[in-house]
Amino acid sequence: MKPFHVPALILSALSVLAAAQPPLKIGLDTQATEWIVSLEGGGQVCDREGKPLLKLAADEKLRIWWDSRGVSDPTTEYRVQVGGPQSATEAAALMQRLRELGEAPDRVRVPDADSWRVLAGHFPEAGKAEPLLQKLQAFGLDELWVATESRSSQPRKGRALYAVSERYERLPLPLRGVWLRPSGELTTLQGKGRYRGKVEIFPNAQGRLTVVNTLELETYLRGVVPKEMGAWEFPNLEALKAQAVAARTYAVANRGKRAADGFDMGDTVADQVYGGRDGEQSLTDRAVQETQGLFATYEGKPILALFMADCGGHTTNVADVFGGDAPYLRAVPCYPAKPLTLPFASGATHPTEGAQPWLTWELLRLASVAIPADWLSGARLARPATLDDLAGPVRTLQQHLALETQPLSREGDLVLALARAFGFHRLVVGQERAQDAAYFLPDSLLEDRLLAAFLTQRGVVPAAYWGAGEPLSLRQALQALGRLWQELEPFSPGEGTLLLDRQVRRKRGGPEPLPLATSLLLAEEAPDGSLRLVQRADIQVGDRLKWIPGEEGPARVLVRRLDPDGAAWDRYNPLAHWRVEYTEAELLALVRKRLNVPGIQSMKAQYNDQGRVLELALIDSQGHPHRVRGMHIRGLLGLKDNVFSWLSIGRGAARRWIFYGRGWGHGLGMCQTGAYGMALEGATFQQILEHYYPGMSLQQVD
Repeated sequence: MKPFHVPALILSALSVLAAAQPPLKIGLDTQATEWIVSLEGGGQVCDREGKPLLKLAADEKLRIWWDSRGVSDPTTEYRVQVGGPQSATEAAALMQRLRELGEAPDRVRVPDADSWRVLAGHFPEAGKAEPLLQKLQAFGLDELWVATESRSSQPRKGRALYAVSERYERLPLPLRGVWLRPSGELTTLQGKGRYRGKVEIFPNAQGRLTVVNTLELETYLRGVVPKEMGAWEFPNLEALKAQAVAARTYAVANRGKRAADGFDMGDTVADQVYGGRDGEQSLTDRAVQETQGLFATYEGKPILALFMADCGGHTTNVADVFGGDAPYLRAVPCYPAKPLTLPFASGATHPTEGAQPWLTWELLRLASVAIPADWLSGARLARPATLDDLAGPVRTLQQHLALETQPLSREGDLVLALARAFGFHRLVVGQERAQDAAYFLPDSLLEDRLLAAFLTQRGVVPAAYWGAGEPLSLRQALQALGRLWQELEPFSPGEGTLLLDRQVRRKRGGPEPLPLATSLLLAEEAPDGSLRLVQRADIQVGDRLKWIPGEEGPARVLVRRLDPDGAAWDRYNPLAHWRVEYTEAELLALVRKRLNVPGIQSMKAQYNDQGRVLELALIDSQGHPHRVRGMHIRGLLGLKDNVFSWLSIGRGAARRWIFYGRGWGHGLGMCQTGAYGMALEGATFQQILEHYYPGMSLQQVD
């Protein structure tokens, strides 16, 4: 959800909030000049007062076309924003200074705080703002921004609205537009989706068509919550209930925000994402229903319930983004005071050396079925392999795979003997050629060169093995055995998130129990993929677990994945941490979309205590500083969030800029991913809301 919005009415008291809520008007589009529509069960096309104009049969499609008679007017223009968000007094002083410089400035309220933006000039293209930028820079104004703003205009005259049937009949429609009334529930807009409630289409001032969906608040939320925080990504009812309350509160606080366009709010990230009927999900429907009529309030008024995808470990104060102050939009951590962990212990006797670089998934899988746990010792695995060591594991796997049980050959290379025991020698006829063997293998290897080439080609053993001339270690032999098993019976470990009740949730699945064998092997997987056996582990709720079942079903091997994104509640988002790299030319092109600079000399950042960039000073190639604050920082650099730092590598045109960052969004209010993390650890939706909106209260309005 992008927070730039201007609420036409912030409800002033709970008594007003308690009044019957009128339906919401949601703008679905303002840019197209035609739509193809159909009505569930057929229906009628009416004028906007409800007078029937024509009938549609079930599944019949109708094209509604606005004859624009030329190029439509632009809906946006470019203006120069001078300075960051400011108080009313500061904005008035700045506007007076601009008037003294011969400009006619305006101020626009920042809706999410008690602050204002000051704008000057009107330009059809960003480049045409350059003279004004240079002028203001010359007078010492260095925080300048070319902003895209809505462009007002008067409705055009003399246009025509038509309906074109499937038989290519063209029927005139009222210039004020139409109301689509299905016999069933749904109106379909081709290429857009299906919508409950009332759908109207009418011309707008820019020579295009506005589409408005009017519906009740609770029905609207059914299409919002899954689009903002879907049940597939965040399958937890308490987290979704927190989102439902935030979305409900946001909608009421912003009613009438876009009244000049003929509706309350749009259906995109500029307001709240709304997907209509096609966006609805059963779990989010339940979240809406179980919180029906609940609003987040502060001193009896609905709060500006801002939220973002991922806060980067800590939210921030509204003053750092939009200026002003709101007590419930202040910085809070996205870390638990003490991580909630569940104890797990190994039930098998195995070594627990510190560094275990020899441990692999192939060895762990063998330990689940074919070898004793106490074999997983660095010292033992380093010993030369013998036929006596391998005879038992080979026989176990042959029986497991229902293969003919045959002993290992006591002559020749041990890896080749392992391959023959599983029948791989029968595969090379017609598959491998002498030329392949010559390509992969040293000339000194004389024994069964085609089988050796096959094993090399399949990655069972590295090519360097054949010419090493050293005894085969037990680790190497077991590694080869494990890869041969993988060739015959491919396997990936089970994987799921640890839940509070010791169950696990697989991706896009529901909670399920995880039976563990009494002789459990317990291991940890580091972010680099290395593995280490441990005797016990206190595993944080929400960590990813991987497991390998034994022959009888219960997991014989359990591996805790140490989350690369750490212990934060918001670690479940792919953008909890990110890396972005630009060439010098790429970064300069991005910057020039908003600032006129000949080149980039350097950049300096001012950070808060949580690593969020509050102000960025870009020094251009002529030594002039350009200061950017708040939301404009990530927009200038094309980054997901303001929690970042960087390295520059190289010089001149060969320079590269590497940014490392956290989070996705403006950093204000509820962290959606953090809400999910809190819910995994047992927090209720009320506790989630109270954490991210300090001082707020829940109010039930029936």
